[in-house]
Amino acid sequence: MPVKKTLLSQVTCALSLAACSSAYGFNLDYTLQLGAGHSDNINESATDPIGESILIPRTTFTVNEKGADVQATAVGDLEYRDYLGGDFNNELRGQLSSIVNWVISPQRFSFDFEDYAAVAPVNILATNAPNNLQQTNVFTLGPTFSFRIDPTLNFQTDARFTNSLASQTDDFNSNRGLLALRAIKLLDPTTQISANVTYEDVHFTDPVFDSDPDYRRAEIFGRMQKKLTSLDLDVSLGYSKLNFSRLGDQSGLLARGSVTYHLDSENSFGVSFARQFSDASQDMAVDPAALLGSGINTGIVVGTTAITSQVFLEQQLNVNYVFQNERFTLRAAPYYNRYTYEAAPELNQTTHGGVIGAAYRLAPLWTLGLDAFEETRQYRDIDRRDEDIRFDLSLLRQFTPHWSGRADYIRNERNSTALDEGFRENLFMVFVIYKR
Repeated sequence: MPVKKTLLSQVTCALSLAACSSAYGFNLDYTLQLGAGHSDNINESATDPIGESILIPRTTFTVNEKGADVQATAVGDLEYRDYLGGDFNNELRGQLSSIVNWVISPQRFSFDFEDYAAVAPVNILATNAPNNLQQTNVFTLGPTFSFRIDPTLNFQTDARFTNSLASQTDDFNSNRGLLALRAIKLLDPTTQISANVTYEDVHFTDPVFDSDPDYRRAEIFGRMQKKLTSLDLDVSLGYSKLNFSRLGDQSGLLARGSVTYHLDSENSFGVSFARQFSDASQDMAVDPAALLGSGINTGIVVGTTAITSQVFLEQQLNVNYVFQNERFTLRAAPYYNRYTYEAAPELNQTTHGGVIGAAYRLAPLWTLGLDAFEETRQYRDIDRRDEDIRFDLSLLRQFTPHWSGRADYIRNERNSTALDEGFRENLFMVFVIYKR
């Protein structure tokens, strides 16, 4: 006879995925890595490069579980960087995207936990040297109440509290409260539509220069979601209005969506778009499910969004193609973004670029990989253009089902119209890896 889970055990599961992995069947995969290497320009300087050797213990993990009481998805990386030459302080870096939904009363009451951690520049216009990086975190929690009218119609209320923190940029720090009312209609087993009204109050706890960037956001939109064997569709259309404490109002069209088409078992193609008001905290909330199963390991990625309290109008288009079979994996993801800041025009930018990742199994125990990244940013109001390029060539040797080794050559470049902001870096790394 199965033992009924206590309230305490359910809470423990919701807050500690690893602790529940064996007790309640969470699917937890992780790696433990130890890396050592040398960079000829660790500070990414155009005029005064510093050569530095580094030691990097790292762990990565993925969690994906859909149980009756807890649904959880998480992707994370955690690493400690020991700068052996002593030119920079040793540091801990983390990257996390996680969502946990704890079902307390089925179809009536649930509780949501979300956490998004990232590494981002302190000054977006400077290079990503170790002394220009900081840790950011966005944590959200709150209940969802459901009122089912009939098997196909459900009314839902979401209440969320969000705390945002940055280790160095104080004016990013904020507390947010959100209330959402939704009417959700199931048209058929594959199609769902909803009407949504949301209200959010944003308070910045450490504004700079005694400014008051607080604002309130109201949105009304319709949403359609369709899930077929080979097609996933999610589209929202509506209207947003923002009221600022000092700047007045902003309002406009809200449109966002994504389409993913699975051509066959090896090929998938996706397109996503957005036209919406956003800020740095909202930009960090990346669905962890979208990061699972890409087959490309890029490690901790430094963000490119300015960590500020400023709201911006975002116009975005992303394309994603993935091919994967037993020997070869390919991912190509071009994108175009346009950001417009009402109160910080020096950050206005048009960005385009892309990521290409490939891995090929040369022999049963040898895999060759290449990750390439290019991004061009045109700052429209300060007449500046930056181009970032990164190549990562890797060779993986599998020793046992759990143990492997990897060697990487990484090339980083920035070409900039700003004086002394370009650089060149060559980085060599060797890793010993244990994979569960």
